Amino acid sequence: MGFDIAFSMAKALKNHTFLLWLRMLHETGPGKAKTFTIDFLGRHVIHTIEPENMKALSATVWKDFGVEPLRRKTGASMPFADKGVNTTDGHDWAFSRFLIKPYFLREAFSNTDRLKEHTDNLLSLIPLDGSTFDMQTLMQRWFLDTSSHFLFGESMSCLLYPERAEIAWAMTDILRGLRLRLQMSKWLWMFRWKVWFDAIDVVHGFIDRQVDRAYKERTEKAKGNAVSQDASSFGVRLKPERTDLLWSMVGNVPEDRERLRSEMLLLFVPNNDTTSIFISNVFWNLARYPDVYAKVREEVLSVGEDAALTYECLRSMKYLDAVLNETHRLYPNGIMQVRYCIKDSTLPLGGGRDGKSPIYVRKGDVVQVNKNVMHRDKDVWGEDADEFKPERWFGLRPYWNFVPFGGGPRRCPAQLLVTTEASYVVARFCRRFKAIENRDSNGYVPVMRAGPVNTNGVKIAVTPV
Repeated sequence: MGFDIAFSMAKALKNHTFLLWLRMLHETGPGKAKTFTIDFLGRHVIHTIEPENMKALSATVWKDFGVEPLRRKTGASMPFADKGVNTTDGHDWAFSRFLIKPYFLREAFSNTDRLKEHTDNLLSLIPLDGSTFDMQTLMQRWFLDTSSHFLFGESMSCLLYPERAEIAWAMTDILRGLRLRLQMSKWLWMFRWKVWFDAIDVVHGFIDRQVDRAYKERTEKAKGNAVSQDASSFGVRLKPERTDLLWSMVGNVPEDRERLRSEMLLLFVPNNDTTSIFISNVFWNLARYPDVYAKVREEVLSVGEDAALTYECLRSMKYLDAVLNETHRLYPNGIMQVRYCIKDSTLPLGGGRDGKSPIYVRKGDVVQVNKNVMHRDKDVWGEDADEFKPERWFGLRPYWNFVPFGGGPRRCPAQLLVTTEASYVVARFCRRFKAIENRDSNGYVPVMRAGPVNTNGVKIAVTPV
């Protein structure tokens, strides 16, 4: 049944050694191979770090695999959320993907003006006297402000009112419980899940208020169209049209509050941590590599201290982009990609004595690509694979061996959005501070949330310009 593996995984999660545990599975565990099979709580699970298998799972034979049997049909995600882009396959998934189409649009991810006010608030909270502060905490509040603005049309203003960020802890509890429920889907009855259910109530209340407000404004807008036309003809200034993602989705899901709430939950909660954790990890590295920070700052200042930090300007910063890629490589938010085989299939590598032959995947098997291990594979990245070296990205063209956002039709559509937001924050930081200093002598101790986050935070100090 694989209870021994389950117990060792639980111990690793408790001791904050989960990433090391995943790596040891391949280096010293069952099969001592890049692809091996284990039984885990009654499931036949194929673990792999082969880029070609990632390619097959994501693109070549992606229709042979899905997520719905693991996430939705087991009841693991209920009552938190039902249908959404992260829990469905087939037509339902295609519809969810359609609903979040604004994520794909250039005008959404390239608009850096929407980040200015929130980043001004962020920078104003950084102490200028050389005292220690936690950038990770500030980044979480920053992302709650930017994401709520983008998704719901109004910011939560957590940077100005820290008490509003308490919802973040409820979302963390949801993600922690959801990860466990997805692993133990056949054994959910063994636990009460009280903390998880309490967290769901908090987040449901917040999302319900946003959804109800959007539906109400839609109704008022429909009733007031004629009045609005008359008012505009007399020169009366009208309330600007909402451009947030929820407003777009309300128009496409006009009479299904439960579906809309589920869709928004599966965007807001899992993504709550992703960008803030990623940018926090960037600063964790920059604080430990002052020479890297100096190079990033030099590049940022080279475009002009008063130049607008547009999408095009940020994309021209190649060294900054290398720093972001290197952070993604070492600390990917999505540390694994898990798929359920919905029809008999094969993966190109993992079979035979040498692991170079195809491997048969039966319907009902689970395939797990351990991206965190794959991103540190010395056969691919060299003997310095565990080291932070942005320079490795110059002249490097990774393919399926570097997949922080996945790949294929189910690739995360927010890649350019995340990259733009991270680049903007780092660039603004560089303009304000000439040096960054590490104030934590400990190494990186990953605790699992949406992705790996340092359990000690990002304790730093700065030197203002």
